[in-house]
Amino acid sequence: MTAERPAAGGSAVRPVLVFAGKLLVSSLLIWFVLSRLSLADITADMTHPRWGLLAAALVVYGASAVGGALQWAWILRAGGITASTRRILRVYFIGLFFNNFLPANIGGDAWKIVDLGGQEGRRLGVFCATLLDRLMGLGALVLAALLVLLAATLAGVPLPGVTLVLIPVLLVLALVTTLLLSRRLGGWGVALLSRLGLGRLADPLERVTGELGLYRPQLPFLQRIFLFSMGVQSLRMFTHILVALGLGFALTGAQITQLLVLVPVLAVSLTLPVTINGIGLRESVSANLLTWSGLAGPQAVAMEVVAYLVQVLLSLSGGVLLLTRRGGAGTSATREGSAGS
Repeated sequence: MTAERPAAGGSAVRPVLVFAGKLLVSSLLIWFVLSRLSLADITADMTHPRWGLLAAALVVYGASAVGGALQWAWILRAGGITASTRRILRVYFIGLFFNNFLPANIGGDAWKIVDLGGQEGRRLGVFCATLLDRLMGLGALVLAALLVLLAATLAGVPLPGVTLVLIPVLLVLALVTTLLLSRRLGGWGVALLSRLGLGRLADPLERVTGELGLYRPQLPFLQRIFLFSMGVQSLRMFTHILVALGLGFALTGAQITQLLVLVPVLAVSLTLPVTINGIGLRESVSANLLTWSGLAGPQAVAMEVVAYLVQVLLSLSGGVLLLTRRGGAGTSATREGSAGS
């Protein structure tokens, strides 16, 4: 009994230490940005909003969120999850709320897996569908940015060399997706991990690749989903453009082209789980990266802060859905699903 207590205590302390570490990194990055840029200058770039364009940004981002929810629903259905579209949409938007109001980038995904997976009795199935949805979404964003980068290069629009990082990112995403969907490569990965003495990783990988086997006969369907995802991600990229215009920034065609490449590079950097919900990392990368489009540092930071607030505002709809769920029959359904699992 005494031998188990330190392990239990260690498992309880670890999340606290991780959170404290992320809080420290976020604080240091915010301090770094404000040591180089004036907070007054950043807020000054938000003082003359064009509300119509900012409302349009909210609408466009909302359309992308609905598209993202439908994409997830279609992937779930292909994996044999029979939940109604209405239920899936509700869970998806509550997940958006948790993504922005929990101190972890995967909080919303965890909610979707536990809640919908519990209701359907297939948490592994929902996990795999969510993983595939994430991989396809990020891959679609990167490919869309690379196509704009190619067009910019042909048109002579200058972009920094760091944008070429999108190429290896796309290759890694393609490799991981292929590994997970391929029976042969998945088996090879499991065998390799076992030989390396990493049985803890081999067993989950085997279960995941087994579950993802449901999608192997549906590759044409997944290709169509990927094309749809490129449209969803394009809407999210244009949300940032509308926010910039809504803050009164006069953007040329070349600047818009540059931002359509630079913003996805920023998005890729925000997948690093080193800060609380990207706070600090978003501002510091924006101040250094987006200035390649001709924006001043304070303008770049203001644009991304407001774009983030647009996402937060839309995600509040998930909070409303969560409250109505708790007050209605959805609560009992959740309890039954959890008890059944």
